[in-house]
Amino acid sequence: MHATVTPSTRRIPISLWVSAALFLLYSVLGVAVCVDVRNNAISIFALLTVSPLMFVGMVVSVIDIVRTRKRGDADQAYIRLQWIGLALMVAAMPLWMAIALAISALP
Repeated sequence: MHATVTPSTRRIPISLWVSAALFLLYSVLGVAVCVDVRNNAISIFALLTVSPLMFVGMVVSVIDIVRTRKRGDADQAYIRLQWIGLALMVAAMPLWMAIALAISALP
């Protein structure tokens, strides 16, 4: 009896959905902080308090990537989408922190 490898039926990785949702939520918070940061610079801490959520998203992305590699049933496009999800999680906090700090530094 031979084992067969069946291609993944999912077109978009679950980790990308999770990453996109968390990135959007963090972006909403980032916009709110950027609007308020001129009046209250302490609001930058709101971005830091939610940063563990981004870490959870990174863990979900890495677990999905590792599981897909172990199964070996994904094509290159699927794997690329997984890496995009991980990149969203890694870039979210530094991006919004840089924007908020730049806005707070404006005269």
